[in-house]
Amino acid sequence: MEEARRQYNILSTLSKLPRKMLSLKGQENVTEFVLHELCHKNCFNLEKAAYFVDNPDFNCLKGMAGFCSIEAYKPDEDIWHNPRSFSMHMQGAPFNQKVRSFSHTSMRKDHKPDEVIVHLVARELHMENPGYYSWDMKHDNHGLLIYERQCKEGDACDVEAVLNGLSILGFCPIF
Repeated sequence: MEEARRQYNILSTLSKLPRKMLSLKGQENVTEFVLHELCHKNCFNLEKAAYFVDNPDFNCLKGMAGFCSIEAYKPDEDIWHNPRSFSMHMQGAPFNQKVRSFSHTSMRKDHKPDEVIVHLVARELHMENPGYYSWDMKHDNHGLLIYERQCKEGDACDVEAVLNGLSILGFCPIF
């Protein structure tokens, strides 16, 4: 029964995200909102996650957004109701800023395997026991989410559901 409730919460969160994203007219940091929502305890329940886009054509691997539960925005408040406050908070969140300032040449262009990329990036971000998801995006971009693995019972997610959720990040503007 608990697993069914968890799956319902994930599907409910994912199905509401597009509408919430549309409510952020003019916001430049939509990616931070989406990542925060995906990492929330009602969705994939991640303690720490970093999202990157690798574009071999432009030879860049760029950090887009970071989430750290310790630095999370008022966990019981809905970030979508006060986007300005959430955005200000994220500008001062150290892990988010560390991820956003990450810039490297494309590792996919050099045909490095995901495991090597994850190891190098996680080490630079001081992430322990990293796990990752990677997926193809539009315009030959490649998405990469590196997260700290947690050994909590009941936190295992269906890989397909996670990739479906992470694919929503591909609709966020890339700055």
